Amino acid sequence: MAVVSKLNNLVDLAREKSSERRRTLLREVTDLFFDEPPGRDTEVSKQFDDVLSALAEQTAQEARAELSERFSDSPLAPKGLVLKLAQDAIEVAAPILAKSTVLEEKDLLSIAETGEQTHLKAISQRETVSERISDTIVRRGDDHTVATLVRNEGAKISHQTFEAVSERAENSAVLQEPLVERSDTPNDILADLMLTVENRLRDRIVERFDEVDPSVLEQAMEASRQRLAARLEEDREIEEARKYIRSQQVRRQLNGSLLARLLREREFMRFHVGFSEMTGVDLVAARRAIEQDCIDPLALICKAAGFDKALFVTLAVLRSAANAEAFNDAKELGRLYDKITLEDSERAMRFWRMRRDVAA
Repeated sequence: MAVVSKLNNLVDLAREKSSERRRTLLREVTDLFFDEPPGRDTEVSKQFDDVLSALAEQTAQEARAELSERFSDSPLAPKGLVLKLAQDAIEVAAPILAKSTVLEEKDLLSIAETGEQTHLKAISQRETVSERISDTIVRRGDDHTVATLVRNEGAKISHQTFEAVSERAENSAVLQEPLVERSDTPNDILADLMLTVENRLRDRIVERFDEVDPSVLEQAMEASRQRLAARLEEDREIEEARKYIRSQQVRRQLNGSLLARLLREREFMRFHVGFSEMTGVDLVAARRAIEQDCIDPLALICKAAGFDKALFVTLAVLRSAANAEAFNDAKELGRLYDKITLEDSERAMRFWRMRRDVAA
C-alpha cells in the first residue's frame, strides 16, 4: 500500500532531532492522513495514530494547537491522538473538546471530572452535551462555565440539574439571564427565579408565563413553592414566629414599626412571617425578598402592599444582605421606589399571590 510506504518513510525521517524538522514531519504526516484517510480501526489507522501521537509529544504547543484544529472536525481522526490533544493545555485542547465527534461520552466525562474550568467551558460549547456531562459540569464548573452550558440549547439538562443551577442563581446574576432565556427551562424553575431576578428578567418570565395554560402554571407554582419551602428552617421555628405574629395582630401592633424593629434586632423568622402576612406573599417570597442582593423584589412587594417610601428604605438598609454602604444610598433607594408603578408591582404580585393561593 502506497500510503503505508510513504508513512514508513516519514517515520524513518522522524529520528531527526531538529524541532523544526519534527514540526514539518508532523504536517507531512497530517497531510498524508487527509490525502488518503484510512478506515476507522484499521491497521493503517493505528499506524497513523502511533506516529502522530509520538510526533505531537515532541513538538511545541503551537504545532499541537495547529494539529488539534485540523483534526477537530474529522470523524476519522485517530482516537489516541484525539485523547492526548483533548487533555493538553487549553490552547491545544479547545477545538477538540468543543467539536470532535471522536470523543465518546465516557471520554468527555473523564475530562470533565478532572479538567480545568477552561476545559469544562470548551465541552459546554459542543453541539450536543448529554445530561450526564451537563450534571458534571454544573457540579464542578464555576458560574461562568455553567452559564456557558445553560446558553447552549444543544445541552441536555435534567430537572435536578436545573434545580441546582437555580439555587446557585439566587446569588449569581451571571446565571440568571441564561436560565430565563433558555427555551426549555421548566416553568417551576422560572417560578423560583421570579423571587430572585431583577425587574427586566422578571418581566421576561411574566411574558413566558402569559403563554402557559393556567392549570399548568398553577402546578409549576406549587412545585416551586414546595421545593423552596423545604429549604427553610425547622417547622418549630416557623410555628413560633407565626404565634408571635398572630399575637401582634390581635394587639393591632403588626405594622411597619414592628417590621423595622424585628429586622433591626435580627429576629429574621419573625420578620419574614410578619412581612409575609402584611404583604400577602408566601413565606419563601418574603424571605427571598429581604435576604438577596437584588433590591427589585423587595421594592415591588412593598409597592404593591402600599408601604410608604420611608418604610421601604428602612427595610432595604436593614436587610441582612445590605452592607455598611447601604445607609449612604437611602436617596437612591427612594428614587428607585418612586419609579416603580403600581401596575409594575401588581403584574409581578399576580404570580407571587398564585404561589400563596396554591399553598392554601
